[in-house]
This record gives sequence, C-alpha cells and structure tokens, in this order.
Amino acid sequence: MTTIRAHGTGESHHRAERATVSAHISVASRDRSRSIAEASSLHNRIAERAHGLRERGDATWHAADPISTWTRKTYEQGSKSKVILEYVTSSRVRIKLANLDLVASLVTELAEAGVRTSVDWALTEAFRLQCERRARKAAVAEARARAEDYADALGERIDRVAIVEEPAEGAPLAAQARFASANAGGGEAEVSIPEITVRATVRGEFETAPAR
Repeated sequence: MTTIRAHGTGESHHRAERATVSAHISVASRDRSRSIAEASSLHNRIAERAHGLRERGDATWHAADPISTWTRKTYEQGSKSKVILEYVTSSRVRIKLANLDLVASLVTELAEAGVRTSVDWALTEAFRLQCERRARKAAVAEARARAEDYADALGERIDRVAIVEEPAEGAPLAAQARFASANAGGGEAEVSIPEITVRATVRGEFETAPAR
C-alpha cells in the first residue's frame, strides 16, 4: 500500500453583481460649528440620495455612519511657530448598488460634491455560496484525479481517501484584475466592472491497493 498526497483547485469567474460605493465625507474649517454644519449637510444629502436609490430598486442596502469631529494642528506655511488650528468633521455613507450601470454616474456625482469615494465589488451572497460549493467539489475531484494518475504510474489504484482538508490560509473568494464591459456616459469617468474569482483548494491523502 502506498500513501499519495495531492492538491486540487476548483475555480470559476463571474461578473460582479453588486458594487458598494463608499462616500468618505470630510470638511475642515477653523470654525468648529461651520465644519460640523457643512459636513452634516453633505452627509444628509448623500443619505437622502441613497434612500432614493433604494426606493427605485437601484440599491439594495445603505448605511450612514455617525459623524465625528477632531482637531488638526498645522503650521502656517514658512513658519515653525505659528499654529493653524482646524476642525475636521468626517463621516461615511455606503450604498450597495444592484444597478451597476449607475456606478460611474454616482461616483462622478459624489466627486463633484467634493466627496472621496471607493468601490467594493461582490457577488450576491446566494450566488457566491453556490459557486463556493461547486468550487469545493471541483477541487476534490482534481485532487483525486491527480492521485489516480500517480497510483496508475505505480501500477496501483486508489483504495481509500484518508484525508481531505483545506489549507488554513486559503481564501475562497478574491477579486481578480480582470474586467468585463464598462458603462460610462459623457462627462463621466469610465468604471470597469471586474470579474470575481471563486476559488477553493484542498489537500487530499489517498491510500492505494494493488491494481485489479
């Protein structure tokens, strides 16, 4: 009997189905009240926009984080002693879009309002779970196929699967630097929709027996 160890990987690539646009709001002023008022106004305007997107079915979820204010001290240009004191008020509003055709226009709209944005891409939870299950099955099948090749080369056959395990550091879901079609109108920065790779890797340990 021989013990054969083999790895297997299963993966598939799918166009992103959701885009979470994060609006990072930050307003600085030497007047604390003005900093808070302007940041709150912008925050509420974006939160209202998010409500409208959800009501129309273009977004599935949104979250508005509380505002926070902190003090920033800098020196006046050319001076090492004259301190400039500013109050910085910041917050974040996140909007999960189901209508990906709106990503470019929403990012542009927020940029024009003076807001820094970031976009996180994902599959829907239900579809991601389906893909992960298929990837795990494919990974096990590949590991067994490799083991069978080695057993055949030894003039033996796989008699028993002793161990199947996932690497502790393995990540089942990762975004790839591969892009699908982009949608952007006039005056909007082009936004490409990435593909999401769903991957599973396993290590198998197989025991052989003499070929029949």
